[in-house]
Amino acid sequence: MVPTDHDQLTTAVEKIREELQALPEGADIARARVLARWTGVGLLSLGHHDDARVFLRQALDLAEASGNSRAVIATELNLADAYRYAGEADNADVLYRRALDGARGQHPELVDFALQHLGKHLMEQGSLTPARAHLREALRLRTAKGDAGLIESTQAAVDRVELLISHASARTAASEDGGAEAAQWSRRWTSWAPIPHHGPDVGSVGGRVSSSPGRRTRSHRARAGAAPPPA
Repeated sequence: MVPTDHDQLTTAVEKIREELQALPEGADIARARVLARWTGVGLLSLGHHDDARVFLRQALDLAEASGNSRAVIATELNLADAYRYAGEADNADVLYRRALDGARGQHPELVDFALQHLGKHLMEQGSLTPARAHLREALRLRTAKGDAGLIESTQAAVDRVELLISHASARTAASEDGGAEAAQWSRRWTSWAPIPHHGPDVGSVGGRVSSSPGRRTRSHRARAGAAPPPA
């Protein structure tokens, strides 16, 4: 997430944080949760990942305490993003999967959001095949919803993972072709067997060799039809 107006967002986040801090003891838990969540999301957009996690964790605790399962799932996705942007992939993965499980079991209207977040996380981690599966499912669900903005966002992610998979397949094919070429080159230039050592200077086929076993002289290589590999 990148703010379109950094200064404006900074001011807005400060106001929300001040309102949260000014809430009296025993204030409406739902209001506190909303303020904590939006403070965290704003800080996350501004790049303040550590501070964002503090407020998002507070929001998640409040959502769980109030029994608001929908808010739990939404906040888990936000908190997972905070871990992901901070480079803590393992913590992010746990939260994304927990949110997806919760959405599938209780709030199917949130499944596409959970799939989108988890799919992009997996794509960044290089798990391209499961990432594509999650993003394709998210695209199918969002197409059914008919929300053009959501469809566009997920289509861009699907296109991205398809491109990455295509590049990975091309690299694999090139590596395999290179290995086959190297094996062919090796057979071409190394198929002859070393000449047994039968004496100080004479090989078994009459070619002149050095006193070291298995080494041919230039004249013997020429008669054997060998040539040095290209430089």
